[in-house]
Amino acid sequence: MSENRRVAVVVDAYSTGSRLAPRFIAEGLDVVHVQSNPNESAFYIDRLRTQDFLENVVHHGDLEATAAAVARYDPAFVVVGSEPGVLLSDALSERLGLPSNGTAQSLARRDKSVMAEAVRAAGLRAVHELKTGDVEHAIAWAQARGDWPVVVKPLDSAGTDGVSLCETPEAIRSAFEAVLGRPNALQGANEQLLVQELLRGTQLFCDSVSWDGVHHVSEVWRDTKIRIQGNLAYDFEELLAYRGPQQDLVVPYVKDVLDALGIKYGPAHTEVMLTADGPVLVESGARLHGSIRDDVIDRCTPSHVTVTVDAYLRPETVAERAKRPYELANASRCVMLISHQGGKVISDAGMREVEALPSYAGSISMAQPGEEITPTIDLFSCPGIVYLVDPDRDVLERDYDRLREIERTTGIFEVEPLEPAASA
Repeated sequence: MSENRRVAVVVDAYSTGSRLAPRFIAEGLDVVHVQSNPNESAFYIDRLRTQDFLENVVHHGDLEATAAAVARYDPAFVVVGSEPGVLLSDALSERLGLPSNGTAQSLARRDKSVMAEAVRAAGLRAVHELKTGDVEHAIAWAQARGDWPVVVKPLDSAGTDGVSLCETPEAIRSAFEAVLGRPNALQGANEQLLVQELLRGTQLFCDSVSWDGVHHVSEVWRDTKIRIQGNLAYDFEELLAYRGPQQDLVVPYVKDVLDALGIKYGPAHTEVMLTADGPVLVESGARLHGSIRDDVIDRCTPSHVTVTVDAYLRPETVAERAKRPYELANASRCVMLISHQGGKVISDAGMREVEALPSYAGSISMAQPGEEITPTIDLFSCPGIVYLVDPDRDVLERDYDRLREIERTTGIFEVEPLEPAASA
């Protein structure tokens, strides 16, 4: 640790959270990492940028021990890097007496059922749902409602992991059999599942940063998903202006949701379905927007990473930004690639055509040679993400159409079939 340098603490610096430490280091801070789960999945731990940190403090369930290990560095603040770290970040920041959302409502920020209860208690519209580990109870609930399909999903996973649209009782049984009692993408046990009404409308999400209860919505995106084999998969997300007919309904609702969930400090990513009856919360994560290229978004407007780093280094920036809508220098479309093939990646030769598109701005989480890809059915089988940026939304639409054409014809990746597993 350099003399007189302040120290930032990041809990679970995975996904977009990996971008925090380089920003803090550039601003003259050292950074300590806290790993909330000693048995973290390879999906996250293999991507941890250990070179950015003075130390990786592994939390083994003893808050006092972890707090003592972190306190040796006299930290300036604790910030969560990704969804698995929300609970520990709340507890650690509270224990150290640093800016914190506290632990009183921590569960409402992770368990989607408790989250919906908190939103309803605040007088806001929330999704109709049932939390149960009994598939027959789930089927009876759905049949009594008589509004098919229903959504079956884990309580605390991420993306579209384990999410199924069920048109029939048999489909509910299949969804429970596939997910109940099995680990999810965030290492939860899926001991119970949520059965929810299908919200019909347009899905938007807001990225925000808060300080001392003041909320600044820094980005509003419109989300488009598609159904593949009964699963919900991401198609693309479009960055919108702060003001607009849809945004003017969603942004005030999101700020009320942040209050209801006790989010007073730090980043949040809140997904909302704008229905015929108004906005309804899908879920809110008290963390950064996952899997984004902050450098690309910064070409359009200060990104979620930028406003979050500014908040912790210069807290007054939150209130200053909250006084005026963000402005867009460019429009952007974030496109999730859809693989139509399976096998071992040999090359990404098709990306050369994508990179030649006029609005191509970058990519993230791309499948690499030697890795296995499968036909896309959800977020976790998406083989990569491409960003398109241009002032003209017509250019984005045209380049998006061409990208999907490349996927369907020549393909983004060249693959070879996997060798069959050897018999025992």
